[in-house]
Amino acid sequence: MYRAIQFFFKTCLHSFYSNVEVEGTENIAPDGYPAILVANHSNSLTDAIAILSTVPPKIRSMVRLTAKDTFWHKPGVFNDCSYVIKNAGTIPIKRRKDYDNQKVDNTDAMGALIDSLGTGSCVCMFPEGISRYHSQLAPFKAGVAMIASDTLSRYQDKPDFSLTLMTASINYLHREKFRSDVVVTFHSPILLTPQQDPKLFSANKEERTEAIRKLTDLLENTVRSTLLHAQDWQTVRIGHTARKLYAGDLGTRISLGQYVRLTRKFVAAFNQHKQEAVDAKAVPVAEGANLGEGGLETLKTEDSLDMKQQEYQDQLDFYHLKDYRIQQGKPPVKVLLVKLFQRFLLACLLSFISIPGLLLWAPVFIAVKYQERQIRRKGPLEDNLDEIAQYKLMIATFFLPVIWGFWVLMTLPIALITGPGIIILMWLTIRWLEDLIHNAKSMLSLLRLMVMTEDTMFSLQDCRRELAGRVHEFAVQYLKLPEDPEELARENRTRKENSGWFGRLSGSYFSIKRRRRKDWNEVMRLHDVTNYD
Repeated sequence: MYRAIQFFFKTCLHSFYSNVEVEGTENIAPDGYPAILVANHSNSLTDAIAILSTVPPKIRSMVRLTAKDTFWHKPGVFNDCSYVIKNAGTIPIKRRKDYDNQKVDNTDAMGALIDSLGTGSCVCMFPEGISRYHSQLAPFKAGVAMIASDTLSRYQDKPDFSLTLMTASINYLHREKFRSDVVVTFHSPILLTPQQDPKLFSANKEERTEAIRKLTDLLENTVRSTLLHAQDWQTVRIGHTARKLYAGDLGTRISLGQYVRLTRKFVAAFNQHKQEAVDAKAVPVAEGANLGEGGLETLKTEDSLDMKQQEYQDQLDFYHLKDYRIQQGKPPVKVLLVKLFQRFLLACLLSFISIPGLLLWAPVFIAVKYQERQIRRKGPLEDNLDEIAQYKLMIATFFLPVIWGFWVLMTLPIALITGPGIIILMWLTIRWLEDLIHNAKSMLSLLRLMVMTEDTMFSLQDCRRELAGRVHEFAVQYLKLPEDPEELARENRTRKENSGWFGRLSGSYFSIKRRRRKDWNEVMRLHDVTNYD
């Protein structure tokens, strides 16, 4: 049953998200070794689906989840979800938040967790304690470290017992957007043993508390180390802008993991600068010379760079143009007209062949759009937006078998053909829609270039040249990035899976790199989505 659920989750994840890249699977403890897998929690139930889908079954045949016990009582579509969760070996955890902040008893759950670890199981936990659509990681609760403490205490008499703490960082570029990208990174494990870590179960309460606190901090810092983590979404936004200005030509010649790490370097630097700026305002001006390398002068320089990048990105958003369009400049009108005509013909073809599949997908798209609007009306987006991807997956899970079954019954005499044919057609329709959206986005950009005045283009290019120079200098001097960004592409040694003729077919038409030549960070929209709040 677990293998079937894992396959189902993997199909859901790869259907909703266009590209799912996994790094560091060699850091996953194999079967038979007691382990706790710790990850950030920014996308509700989708985080659990991502973990179960990306842990290779050859390394770890089963990962048990923990989840809030309210999942067992959800109505409607969540009845099916509860069935799936229970059969995945999930352990229910009571949260005070779900019981009017009253004290809850998780004794049985903790006992089940420790028993499971004693038999060599792997348990996945989310120490933030709550899923949240925020730009930064929430402080970790001490629950994982306390479970590790109790586990070591129970098995301290076993000389060969060890507990492996594994950490994973899940980066969603646009977590709630259909056909966006995800990268899951597994970090080097932390090995605990009763002999090497006796402070975790010391009889001295203060010593034990301090050890638990240090372990919790270590887990939090490790997970944060590869996340796009910032004080606010605007910092994440200008981090993406800086990466484009420094290495926009690389496109998908670098891996998605490299893309995220490169963006993170800029985000982390700008985030640190903002914190230093806040600290600078809290001290007298006379002490400013001691604030970091370069003092107040450095802060003012970075302030100016931040503002300039925001203004430049605002202009790109206003004209709905990509950065590379500004870099290349405005082509002659004749060239624009030829390109427009070519894309118009391709759009007509893609629209025509997509019609049958769109009719099949229509109930799903309508239901998903309705549910998304309902969620956005519930209250603050930061408290509810993380649920959108979860609901989209659940709605699709409910509707797709119904749609398939209905049309198979309607075409019963040729059901052997329509059965697999409907699945293939619906999958191909998504591919064609991605190409259609990309083509339509390109057409709109060409139209905007046609109506844009030469003065406006020259102004944008001058702004870009100045910014690109400053960002490049900042990247090389402060972030220690290569002088030539092409070195990053040469470092990309992502191994391609050898999967025979079907793999070669997937590597051509079905390749994500074929459709996203310029940037990883794209979704099925007619304009770039650069705002996250």
